[in-house]
Amino acid sequence: MRAVQLPALGLLAISAAALTIPSPQQILNAFSTHESDICPLAPKVEIPQDGLHSALRFVEDEAYRLQQVKRLSRAVQVPTTVSDYMTDPYDDGFAPFLKFQELLESLFPLTHSQARVDHINRLGLVFTLNGTDDSLKPILFMAHQDVVPIDDASDWSHPPFAGHFDGQWLWGRGATDCKNVLIGLLSAIEDLLQQNWQPARTIVLAFGFDEESHGFLGAGAISKALEEKYGPDSFEFILDEGGMGIQPLGDDVVYALPGVGEKGSIDIIINLNVTGGHSSIPPSHTGIGIIAEIIYELERQDLFLPVLSDSHPSRRMLECQVRHSPDYVEPWLASGLKSTDHVSLAEAIAVSRGEKVRFTLQTSQAADLIHGGVKTNALPEKISATVNYRVALHQTPDEIKQRAIAIISPILAKYNISLSAFPASTDGLPTINHLTLITLSKPLLPAPVSPVDNSVWSRFSGVTRSVFESAPSLAGKKVVVSGDVMTGNTDTRFYWALSRNIYRWAPARVGHALNIHTVDERVDIDVHLEGIMLYYDLIRGFDAWSDGAGGNYDL
Repeated sequence: MRAVQLPALGLLAISAAALTIPSPQQILNAFSTHESDICPLAPKVEIPQDGLHSALRFVEDEAYRLQQVKRLSRAVQVPTTVSDYMTDPYDDGFAPFLKFQELLESLFPLTHSQARVDHINRLGLVFTLNGTDDSLKPILFMAHQDVVPIDDASDWSHPPFAGHFDGQWLWGRGATDCKNVLIGLLSAIEDLLQQNWQPARTIVLAFGFDEESHGFLGAGAISKALEEKYGPDSFEFILDEGGMGIQPLGDDVVYALPGVGEKGSIDIIINLNVTGGHSSIPPSHTGIGIIAEIIYELERQDLFLPVLSDSHPSRRMLECQVRHSPDYVEPWLASGLKSTDHVSLAEAIAVSRGEKVRFTLQTSQAADLIHGGVKTNALPEKISATVNYRVALHQTPDEIKQRAIAIISPILAKYNISLSAFPASTDGLPTINHLTLITLSKPLLPAPVSPVDNSVWSRFSGVTRSVFESAPSLAGKKVVVSGDVMTGNTDTRFYWALSRNIYRWAPARVGHALNIHTVDERVDIDVHLEGIMLYYDLIRGFDAWSDGAGGNYDL
């Protein structure tokens, strides 16, 4: 058995014998007396004989491949960057978005001529293809037009907005987050329309323009418009970017991991005003020193704990691995999943699997910004730091606020500094020897977890299995679809009222979509084409399907 070994932690409250289970079958037996109870697979969905060409064309036709290289490259070449402080859609900083939308119109003329195109809050884009059957709920596909800024372009192997293609990889900011998704969705629709397709079920595409700066202008406005038009719980499912991609485990199984939930978030800004003066006569600790002590204590005290509750989506993913890849999981995992000590189990899994897994189970804390001082011989008077938290499913932003207050208050008392913690208004607050805690924007609770036991999830999973088990890159492999939790946030934060079935997933094979938000962002063009396969067959597979079959699964 090739299994991951657990370091000696003394944390997991299960028997020693359970940590040395010798065979895959014993792992299954320890987990459940009925193997079929563990991670049943949705039946593969056979795409209807609708006269349309196979989705395999997207990965097999060289002419189509070259067309997609051109489309995605040109999209990357438009620098639709946003900052955290762009709050007006008419701001000059948004000028590239107008150019980007002109490009989309030239690349996808049929979609623009046959769909209704609405501009929400100037730059938000909503495409609607009305179906012929009003009894079918619409389906909604999402992406965002914006990208994060570049720090230093000279660090890149290829210019970040050149859209360079080397024969395999397409390089540039937005190539994986998420102009590949946006271009892929429009490409699937354009191709369907070229075949004179008309939907039975209404299809909506919604593209915000400030997702990377919290999404209030774009998705925030679009979601309100959609709820006014369609009402609450009006969409069969919503699919946005995100998720954990497609991950292999062993030689013959891969795991498709859409995000069925996501963590909450809060940005706490720490503003300190202190007396200035000449640097030749300094206090024991300058304002920068006090802020440094605060950050040090925030990173040291009352640290967050991981929790793997019975309802956490990662539990089902782990169960699936026990069922379908028993040779490749920790030998103690099956018994561990039976433990009621959800903290110790989560810690053991986090230590075994690393930080990416840890932060699906635990609140994260990152001091990301700090500003202070104007001159080497002048004491700093105004110092500011921003700490970003991604809130685990078992916690709330209010708990994060109270922890910050508890840790910071004793430090301020030591220096005779007063505190205003999250006031409704900052008007009239003291201006000297005072610290104010505020939030950058409205805190976000963890998202409701989408169900993975209903017929919509079963059909979504079945289409996913059919698409990727037919893809040449995964030939001969079994695809297991299981929901997981996103550590970041997507524009779906604004769409909770529109559907119970919200999935966040850009279906990229691990290692083939690299460096999101950093230098040398790039995507393997075959992964981009496989994404188009999924969008194309999801539209066809749900087009005339009626939710009423229940969640019957194949084993």
